[in-house]
Amino acid sequence: MSRHEPQGHGGYEKTDAHAGDTYRAGLYILGTMVLTALVVVPMYRFLAGREAREQVPAATVLKPDAAAAAPAFPKLVTSEPAVLAEFHAQEDAFLASYGWVEKDKGIARMPIDVAMKIVAERGLPKFPGPEPTPAPPGGAR
Repeated sequence: MSRHEPQGHGGYEKTDAHAGDTYRAGLYILGTMVLTALVVVPMYRFLAGREAREQVPAATVLKPDAAAAAPAFPKLVTSEPAVLAEFHAQEDAFLASYGWVEKDKGIARMPIDVAMKIVAERGLPKFPGPEPTPAPPGGAR
């Protein structure tokens, strides 16, 4: 026998833990888990059902029309100067024509040359300026 081995105990110490107590504690924990599940699961189902009944119905989602044209993908630019010239022509036509910007608010656009003539005849519109702030007491330093 070695000098580190306890004498008369069969190779290990038997006074610290008892197998029966350990099994009993495990069974208590398992029983507590089962009882908790038996209470919580029905309560969860009840509350989830009640919440589902109180929810506002979801908005109707419209499915896209299959017959509608698919969105056009960006086209490959084969001649950049030609595309740029076309873009400038569209801008010039837009700036030289009359049209509505926001019809419901009564905002329209007009050709630039007409707008410049109106400003030259009538002058720029006067807008109210901000209120002057009073000087701080005691004067500025």
